[in-house]
Amino acid sequence: MKNVQQAESERAWTAAGADVSAQIDALFGRCPELCGFSVQLKVLAEGSPAGEEELFVTAISICPRLSKEQYAEIFEQISSTLTELMGERPEAAALLQGRTFARTLH
Repeated sequence: MKNVQQAESERAWTAAGADVSAQIDALFGRCPELCGFSVQLKVLAEGSPAGEEELFVTAISICPRLSKEQYAEIFEQISSTLTELMGERPEAAALLQGRTFARTLH
């Protein structure tokens, strides 16, 4: 029984990883100026509920340099993509935390 549960868990994590990759690839497709970004775990203030984790986006790299409004639009695209992804697959938060995503050039 344990092997079946382990196999199901591994399939779920593999599927979540594939969803993360697909959504990030789509994000880079929608935002051609986006070169990369990082996702970090936010340090919560003392007194915050235990077990409550929050991710935030940092180190956004954009080329060429854009206006503040355009930068804000790309940030919103990143944020909404990650929020939607974690809403559909809660385990995605663990896959996103501490990672840097960069555009792949071929």
